[in-house]
Amino acid sequence: MTVSFGIEFEFDYVDQNNQRVVFHGVEPIYLAPNWDYQLDPTASSELRSPVFTSIEQFIDECNNEFSTMVQRRPQLIPYMCNSQGRSLGQHMHVGKRGLRLTTEVKRRIARSIVDFYPLLASIHAQPVPSQRGLTTSYARSLIHYGDVIHYDHYCEISDSHVGTVEFRLFDCNIPQASLVCAWLITEIAKKALRNRSQNNFPDIDLRAYDLERTNALRYGLIGLNVTDYLRKLKSILGNIEIPDIATIREALYLMARYRLNFYGVWKYCNVKPYDYFKAELTECSRFLENILTINDAQHRDKISNWISEAHSIENLDQLIGLSIGVDNSLAQTLTEAIEERIEPQPSAVRAIAQNIHVGLGRSEVRACLERGLYRIVRINELRTLSINNVAQQISYLLRHHGEGFVNLMEPQEIIDTNFRFYVLVAYDNISGIEQICGAISINIRSGEIRSLVVDRRFRRLGIARALLAHVIEVARDNNVQRLFTYVRRENDASLNLFASFGFTREENDSRSFLMIKELTRGERGG
Repeated sequence: MTVSFGIEFEFDYVDQNNQRVVFHGVEPIYLAPNWDYQLDPTASSELRSPVFTSIEQFIDECNNEFSTMVQRRPQLIPYMCNSQGRSLGQHMHVGKRGLRLTTEVKRRIARSIVDFYPLLASIHAQPVPSQRGLTTSYARSLIHYGDVIHYDHYCEISDSHVGTVEFRLFDCNIPQASLVCAWLITEIAKKALRNRSQNNFPDIDLRAYDLERTNALRYGLIGLNVTDYLRKLKSILGNIEIPDIATIREALYLMARYRLNFYGVWKYCNVKPYDYFKAELTECSRFLENILTINDAQHRDKISNWISEAHSIENLDQLIGLSIGVDNSLAQTLTEAIEERIEPQPSAVRAIAQNIHVGLGRSEVRACLERGLYRIVRINELRTLSINNVAQQISYLLRHHGEGFVNLMEPQEIIDTNFRFYVLVAYDNISGIEQICGAISINIRSGEIRSLVVDRRFRRLGIARALLAHVIEVARDNNVQRLFTYVRRENDASLNLFASFGFTREENDSRSFLMIKELTRGERGG
């Protein structure tokens, strides 16, 4: 089964003094036969590749295009990673050459690959944060569409008008990263095309997917359980043989053994941008060998060992074995790469690396909320904070920021209670900080809502309304028939909030009202 693919590369330029040069959409320095370009205001240049029907063709064509580009004008060569204030994406089209895929086939391909999209994204991520992937309207997550593929060109997996499935990846556009992702995507797509029954795919949890995607774009490979992804890949492809292509074997080896992606290796070797891209763009079937051609590359002995060890990796079982025994000795290298990426806020970076909470101010939270950079999750669904840390913060909010009939609870009580706790978390993509702004709990069996609390610093920003709306949706999803809560008589703000969601007020005692909302069968999804 032949699967074709094509790639759009976006990049800026770098000169011999290692100064990044930015244009507002220009024709690339060189165009090989069958290559094309378009003027893109978000990148200095954008190249469009020919349609590839094999990994070998990809290698030959990319070597011809990029090595000639470097030779033609060595004083100004492509800079193929994001940098401060710049956000470069990559588009990969998957299909069958000469044919327009049907809607059913495109959906089948998209569904088969969406489970692996966070892994693909983490291979490219820098490792934190992907400004484009997390913050702009040009890379909307699938959660905004409620499906695994969408016709909107700016969705991360879109139904392309040329009859292909289009995947949007970010940050690291060197051909080596594209080569690894192209091999993974085409192998998964081949399997999907052989499987003509969509019934084999379970429904996707888009909320869980969006969280995983965010972690991939923010932290790269260190934000994912790589072992689980490799095992899932084996369950689909079997113990597939890894191509005897240096780039693919080296990248997968470093991913499994050290959680290093292309950006992490670059920082580990500590070579200048001009030297790095000049070396890598001369031969895309090689990766680590290219680095050894740079005279001042650091850790040369280590790189040589990696090359030898990677060459012995022949199949997925070997990768899984390496991944189980992941070596964390290079964690400091990744931390330093993160720290450099998001200067001038090193204290926030250290907080990410050490899981220490650093807070956001009101103006920063407001900006996050206005840009949609928040999510409402259960207390075990935050990556940067343990469940104990989350419970401690909720306990603090209840004790010091609670109003009315908020029950004071110790952290362990919050973890053990039969009430589900949800928190609203605002996240800042520049500092990487996650800020818990408020919490709410619900008992699914009884329908009681408790513990609605918002940090005083962030009140009047719509947080309480968002939390209440969320638990009402949770109740509907779980076929709860009746919701209720208790509100102090003098708490006009809470009374008005619940009333705005259709809760009716009933007498309870001299201190409080009982607020009740009946959910109709239609509202409960019946």
